[in-house]
Amino acid sequence: MDKKKVIILFHILVLIFAYKDSVGAENIKKRFSETRLLMGTVVEVIVIGDKEDVARKSIADGFYAMERVDRLMSNFKEDSDISRINKGAGSKAVVVDIDVVEVIKKSIYYSEISDGAFDITIGGVEELYNFEDKGRIPEKGKFKNSVSLIGYKNIIINGNTVHLAKKGMKLDLGGIAKGYAIDKGIDAIRKNGVADALVNAGGDIRAIGESENGQWKVGVLHPRENGKLKDTLLLKNLSVATSGDYRKYFISGGKRYHHILNPSTGLPTEGVQSVTIIAPFAVDSDALATAVFVLGKKKGMEMIERLKDVEGIIIDSDGLAIYSSGVKKYIHN
Repeated sequence: MDKKKVIILFHILVLIFAYKDSVGAENIKKRFSETRLLMGTVVEVIVIGDKEDVARKSIADGFYAMERVDRLMSNFKEDSDISRINKGAGSKAVVVDIDVVEVIKKSIYYSEISDGAFDITIGGVEELYNFEDKGRIPEKGKFKNSVSLIGYKNIIINGNTVHLAKKGMKLDLGGIAKGYAIDKGIDAIRKNGVADALVNAGGDIRAIGESENGQWKVGVLHPRENGKLKDTLLLKNLSVATSGDYRKYFISGGKRYHHILNPSTGLPTEGVQSVTIIAPFAVDSDALATAVFVLGKKKGMEMIERLKDVEGIIIDSDGLAIYSSGVKKYIHN
């Protein structure tokens, strides 16, 4: 990834602040952090503690856990489990790591409860677009064929094997693997006895405990005003993820083409500018942000309200913010 683009991406994603409480100097803990390029984005791991050796080991362990998920689930790595599944589509079942099975099962669950709004078999269509530089719209012939191959019900799991029923089908875990990696990173950090930490992977965040000055404070960007915050959230032992049409997009013929595609059409979803989801685990907030975006403001908010321990903010195509019934307890005024 071009360094200039990485720097820009890092600055437009999600801003993290320490929530300032009046704390005695003797009780202030130190912040240790490291930033790396991983999973196609900028990933920051922050650990709060008073022992640097423990903090540094925790950060290293967190990155190692996330790198492992990326090696298994990236469709850009030829030897990943996902790439091997895609190569075997229509011909054979592939033995994969148990973590891959877990994420695919979780993906199917979100496909089912969203009536297919979330579907990891959209990989063949996604690769036809190019959201870099001036952008590229898919060729009609290839596009129609790839859309016909979308369908999560054609994923067959048997023990630790995965088989795609139709030749040409392709999985893309881009809407869920990052959240799963964050959760694995937090698990690895916790094994070192750390109670206070935050992982931010390109705007998908999970925070445990508190920062060195109190609750974690996370800014949600305005989808149309660069650098401006729409809301600020206070988090403790929670995850937040935002899907927006302003992250990867291009304009062609006066129309905005963005990377959040509707599985039923293969086209960019219309009617919503961004969706922010708050949930206990990053794997859930990550997948739900995409599912709700595709469902739209009415059906999407209905699903949020049905799910336990899930809250959300939907900004529609007119820039109007719609809040779930319990989200305001997390908003810092």
